[in-house]
Formats: sequence, C-alpha cells, structure tokens
Amino acid sequence: MPATLNQLGLPAVIVVGAIFIVWFVAGNELMRRRGRSLAIWSKRALDPLGGRQAIQWITLHSFRLEIEGLKPPFTSGNMTGLVESWDVPITWLINRLNGRRDMVLVQLALRQQPIRGIELFRPRSLLAGDARQLAVQEGWTTEPFEEFQLAAMPGATPQRLATELLAAIGPRRADLLRLALRRRGLHLTLALNIPNRQAVQPAELTGLLQGVAAVALRYATPAEATD
Repeated sequence: MPATLNQLGLPAVIVVGAIFIVWFVAGNELMRRRGRSLAIWSKRALDPLGGRQAIQWITLHSFRLEIEGLKPPFTSGNMTGLVESWDVPITWLINRLNGRRDMVLVQLALRQQPIRGIELFRPRSLLAGDARQLAVQEGWTTEPFEEFQLAAMPGATPQRLATELLAAIGPRRADLLRLALRRRGLHLTLALNIPNRQAVQPAELTGLLQGVAAVALRYATPAEATD
C-alpha cells in the first residue's frame, strides 16, 4: 500500500501543479482583458463631466485616470480601477467571501468647499483601513450606521448628511464600499464594486457622482461670484 501511494503521489502533485499553472496563466489573461474593459467603461462614465483625461497603467490590470478642467460643480480629480484577482485560487476565494469584485474609486474636487466632512465605509472592505486612518487623522469618532461605519464629528448633522448621501446612491447601495466628503483637497470620494458591467451602464456612475455632489453642495460654502 505505501508503495502504491508513493506511485500515485508524484502524478498527483504534477496534476495539481499543472492546474495551478493553467489557472495562473488564464487568470492573468482574464484580468488583463477585464482591466482594459474597465478602463473603457470608466472613461465613458467620466466623458459627460468634460475636461481632459490621461490614463496611467499601474499594473496590467489596474489603472488611474487623471482628469482636469471638469464642468461645474467639479474641477479636477482622478479615478482608479482595480480588477478582481483571478490569478491565485485561494486569493480569489478569500476575496469572493469578502465581497471583492472589480472596483472603481473616484475622487473629485468641488468648486465649493464642503462645510462638513464624513466617512461612510463597509467594515470589511478593501478600503476600510484607509477610511479609518483618515478618520483618526481628522479626530472623528466612528460608529455603526446601518450596514456601514460612519466616521465624523459628533452630532445629528453628519447622520442626516449620511442618510441623504445614501439616498443619492439609490439601488447601487449594495455595491457601495466607501463614500466620503472632506473640507480639503479632493472633496468627494466614491468607491463602488462593479460586479457586472453589462448591468451597470457608465451613465449610471455619472449620475451617481452628480447626485452625490448635489447633496454635498447643500452642506458647502457659498459659490464665489463670477463676473
């Protein structure tokens, strides 16, 4: 029996190794194609905002779009796309169990400065650590808010603002990973899972950005007068 097991052991190891190699090669090719597809999708979502776009590939399957000269109420910003990992089976499984999919992260500067800053994020998401760290830097308290964590200064206004922002997200709430307003720098941050680009049109993300910005402007400094 031990001899038989030894005879079966080497072929089994070879088969398993071959499966992992094929998975790795096929997974990387799939990620490359999905990365290109997500970049095109992202560009189309940003096109209605106007301005100029420049793409920088971080890896073969992740990118950043820099955008300048946007139409009001925005001025500039960036959009990062990251494709779900398919190259290592165990990593893919862990990510799936944690709700990880293809993701976009949009950060935009507004023409008016928000008066209030908040962070809404999913506790187990990829961006939760960044959100918590920034909340600590701001001196905000963090508490549960429905299925999210809300970080802000104490008071009823941040909760009301969070409720209005989530209402602007509407049916895409299930895909929301992070939504933040800041008084400095890039004022608006929106991160979403995009599990099925055939079911989510680029124009829907455009509308979400405009809707969230409209809510933010209700809690912003007055617009500067123009001649």
